[in-house]
Amino acid sequence: MTKSDRAVHTVETGQERIERVLSYIHNNISESISLEDIAKYSCWSRWQLQRVFQNQTGISVATYVRELKLSAAAERMLDTSDKLIDIAFDLGFNSEISFSRAFKQMFNLSPRAYRKAGVRTGLRKPLQYHSVKFKYGQQGSALADVRIETSNGFTVVGIQQQVNGLFSQQPDFNQRVPETWQRLAEKIDLSQHEHIGVFDLSCADDLQTTFTYWAAIPYQDYTKVDCPDGMEVLAIPAQTYVVVNHKGSIETLSSSLEWVLIHWLPNSGYRAIDGFELEHYPADYQVEEPESTSTMEYWIPIERE
Repeated sequence: MTKSDRAVHTVETGQERIERVLSYIHNNISESISLEDIAKYSCWSRWQLQRVFQNQTGISVATYVRELKLSAAAERMLDTSDKLIDIAFDLGFNSEISFSRAFKQMFNLSPRAYRKAGVRTGLRKPLQYHSVKFKYGQQGSALADVRIETSNGFTVVGIQQQVNGLFSQQPDFNQRVPETWQRLAEKIDLSQHEHIGVFDLSCADDLQTTFTYWAAIPYQDYTKVDCPDGMEVLAIPAQTYVVVNHKGSIETLSSSLEWVLIHWLPNSGYRAIDGFELEHYPADYQVEEPESTSTMEYWIPIERE
């Protein structure tokens, strides 16, 4: 092997190999790809592939492939009048029966019922790595885990605050939002409830320099009788969202959202719209939790192009 050959023959990192595996799956999603096929491509054994893939993505190889196939089928059912059996065969299922059984396990609806309902929900999108920025100029990477969900209208109860956004002459977002949550924490024990942050962009000014932010919890957790003074009720309309599943430090959330808006959205077949952007935090969420346990979701309103 010559010196130039050695220079070309670089050693892949684990992330680079997982990226290649993901690309292979995405490019062959309409085929009947097996775990054996993916393992051969990855140069790992099947056991090694499953171990590394699960560790990197939080999901098994088989589950990921199945959910991608079924999500592609669900969107095709909503966007076309193609026969279910044709959709099943085109995505590598052996029969309409096996397709319908797997579809119902994922969506809790039969394919025909899902098509009749006409609601985009539970749609997994391909995982992709993107760069993230940390404090002090440090760079890293993370997996962007997104899905499409349609939420029924619901209500929250909480505290609202006018906020000057990034385009304001005096932005105060980083100060006002924590203050709003602190005010809510003084009225209720947040550790007992899911937290929902709401960016009300439906009534923002033309330049969107100011908007209303809500620190809230689901309304069903309280009744009008025992709702603490100073808390208000907000109705969130039914809406379709792209949901960003964010793991790790909250400081890298902006990088995940930037990737979705700049790289994912323009090629997704969807467009973002003004409305209510949502932050969903579990009751036990801690901002400083390590990456392995710290998970929240950011919901951006969209519509099909």
